[in-house]
Amino acid sequence: MTLEINGHDYELKMTFKALKAFDIVNDDFQKNTEKIGNIVMGIVGGDVFALKSALVAMTGNSSNTVQEDLENADNLDDAFGAVENLLLESPLTKKTVKMVYEPIKDGFKQAEEKMMKAVQEAK
Repeated sequence: MTLEINGHDYELKMTFKALKAFDIVNDDFQKNTEKIGNIVMGIVGGDVFALKSALVAMTGNSSNTVQEDLENADNLDDAFGAVENLLLESPLTKKTVKMVYEPIKDGFKQAEEKMMKAVQEAK
């Protein structure tokens, strides 16, 4: 999957090297599920630091290069979407991501609804 950010192409790949960059380790399912959950939460929630970490892990590009491209990008929606889709579709991550994805999405939806309700009540 190729993604363009700030005029530069990023070839996104989910590899064991990328998993190690996410601190995913052998034989620790609970810790690995928590790590994947944190990655997914950051991406779904729009955390630019999570996006930066994911792009560094998935592309092998330097942290400084990725940071500079993100800082100078006009829009990061496609980048967040591409990383989210790769996490959901990669054979290396899709089973674990699917376990945590819906609860995370629901949590953000509920938080948004509470915030909107509070704003309406404040008016």
